[in-house]
Amino acid sequence: MKVYCEATSSAYLINPPAYQGIKIVREGRCMQRKGAWTAVWAPVSLATIAAVLENEGFKVKLDDCIVNEIDADKLQKKLEIFKPDLVVINTATPSIVTDLKVASLAKKANPNCVTVAFGIHVTALPEESLKMEKNLDAVVRGEPEMTIKEVALKMREGEGLTKVRGITFKKGRRIIRNLDRPPIENLDVLPFPAWQHIKIGRHLMPFKNIPFLLVATGRGCPYQCNFCADKTFYGRKLRLRSPKRIVDELEWIGKKFRVKDFLFWSESFTINRQFAKSVAEEIIRRRLKVHWVCNSRVDTVDYNLLKKFAQAGCWMIGYGIESGEQRILNLMNKRTTLKQAKKAVGDAHRAGLEVTGHCVIGYPGETKKTIQKTIEFAKNLGLDFVQFYCAVPFPGSELYVVAKEKGWLTTEDWPFFEQNFSVVNTPQLKAQEVMALRRQAFRDFYLRPKIIWQTIKRIRSFGDLKQFFWMVKDFITWI
Repeated sequence: MKVYCEATSSAYLINPPAYQGIKIVREGRCMQRKGAWTAVWAPVSLATIAAVLENEGFKVKLDDCIVNEIDADKLQKKLEIFKPDLVVINTATPSIVTDLKVASLAKKANPNCVTVAFGIHVTALPEESLKMEKNLDAVVRGEPEMTIKEVALKMREGEGLTKVRGITFKKGRRIIRNLDRPPIENLDVLPFPAWQHIKIGRHLMPFKNIPFLLVATGRGCPYQCNFCADKTFYGRKLRLRSPKRIVDELEWIGKKFRVKDFLFWSESFTINRQFAKSVAEEIIRRRLKVHWVCNSRVDTVDYNLLKKFAQAGCWMIGYGIESGEQRILNLMNKRTTLKQAKKAVGDAHRAGLEVTGHCVIGYPGETKKTIQKTIEFAKNLGLDFVQFYCAVPFPGSELYVVAKEKGWLTTEDWPFFEQNFSVVNTPQLKAQEVMALRRQAFRDFYLRPKIIWQTIKRIRSFGDLKQFFWMVKDFITWI
């Protein structure tokens, strides 16, 4: 079978339909269901790819099947109408099986189209992914924009994929792995996302009930947490956009799309403190009226930096707390301390920020006692919100390698590789015990009078009340 066509001029970028009704966020390392945050993020990678291809003269269509409630039958009809030459599929581990089936829908609509998938899962397991779906032509390994651009250009020029770096593809019965593509060193060369293809009003900020968008601030993380697969996708080298470019984008989105609320999308916004400070200072200098949230390690912030964030419109920061037991943090290779976590939360509250804590439970070496310590630690920190995740061995993580070597995996059925499931039996804890302790953790944290009252105070209108009930409904699917 040929993996090229002679006149590729149209591209269909697809965030696939919900798997069994479960709406999944597919963005870099973040692969969780909508219930985790009661919101589905706008697909910033797809929107950026759309802008890249449009700059090259391609006719582009983008469908976010998750928020647009497009099932497989509706997608099939859309494919038959558009008949794209190139189909780009966004993927995630929990939904990978049905994500890749989009390739078959595409080939049914246009047998000569080229089907390409990207995401952490296909990056970590490219050959397996290609074998899973007979109608998938190629997968992108790593960040997708420049690789997909080259694939599209080669197709339009009538050339094959042999020299395209960063892909693994089928050629006849063979699977060929091309050379790696170096990461984009200067992220400022990327165009602003083509958000005009997205129904922005369907991406609502939890509790605020207003549209929000993602703004990428950088890529890569030099840290080596054993449970994280991010290095597989964006690498370990920290690459940052210029503060000016980031704030230019905030300003552009505000003027073009009338959106003022943002999630700063990165592995950790504060790895380079001077950079983070410069972004905040540029927002302040321009007097932009924006509101944003970001994430951070607990060892890369201080009160002065957080106060600057608040002055620039930040209202919430998320910290990777991970565990309330130092021994477990060390096993995770987190390289932070409980003392640092306490200080980071305290400094954020003093600066006027709300704080979300992220905790991972069931990591190898954990016991019921250490998980209970994490629950109590989270309660005593004074967090406004907390997320408890099962330690999932996502392909691309060190945990995946170890769990396979040790025979700890209870299944290799990918839909169970979600952070509300445990798929690891360790010598200390069974998977079912971890999930039971996770449910207990949510009950112990959120069913306290203080947290209940704090939540009720956020409801200020009938619209807020209506949105709150939908949020509760979604959140229940997560716990």
